[in-house]
Amino acid sequence: MSEVTSNITKGGALLDDARQFVMLWDEELSCAENLDRFAELNLLGLPSLARASDVTSRILRPRFVDAGPEVIPAIRALCASPPAFVDACYYETSRADALLARFAEQAVSNWYDQGRLRVDSELADTWLAERAKEGSPPEWSDGRRRKIARGLLAALRDFGRLEGARGSAAKQIAGPGISDGGFAYVAYRLHQSGESSRGLLTTPVWKRWLLDGPRIDQHMQRLAAQGLVYYDRAGSSLRIDWRADSLVEVARAVA
Repeated sequence: MSEVTSNITKGGALLDDARQFVMLWDEELSCAENLDRFAELNLLGLPSLARASDVTSRILRPRFVDAGPEVIPAIRALCASPPAFVDACYYETSRADALLARFAEQAVSNWYDQGRLRVDSELADTWLAERAKEGSPPEWSDGRRRKIARGLLAALRDFGRLEGARGSAAKQIAGPGISDGGFAYVAYRLHQSGESSRGLLTTPVWKRWLLDGPRIDQHMQRLAAQGLVYYDRAGSSLRIDWRADSLVEVARAVA
């Protein structure tokens, strides 16, 4: 998992920027040339060249470029399916941002399991302070910690995992759920990362969408019905064989 940082305050979901980024990415150019174009020409239309450089290098690059050459064309294909696009961006963002992943998998998931539906920045701030006492994340100042807490809630709201007014400090936890296209994308990304068949069903990554075992199984069954995987589960035996050869093929099939 990536290093725990406060980068969530520099850019949350940034879904509009992500969409522009993947649509304007030129596959005829190298990664370095593309990144220079976005920063120097401000292709995202950000307020300043400094902001353009910061967003490109510190936020979008770790999410979509460093993850491998298939990610951008796959997410571009998912632009035709907005729910799947959002889920794919959420996965890549939380993969690149360990703090967001931990907050979703541990804090929000646990609160939901406990029956709590309403969360606010004070609750998130308390969670951050308690984790800092355990050694991770760092001991940020009170002001910075509060800003990070608000950033986490804002990002999860934009990714559809929390609900509520954009400027409100309080949010509601959205129920369990992921789009079929988003599930296919994430499942294949986990497969690419070396996750075993059993690990694919039990990874804590699915807690980011509050998915339990039966829901994961249902999604796998739907993938099998689409012909993307061979899925056989009987008792303690389990077999998952992908019939797609690439992430782009998966994305195009489900978009």
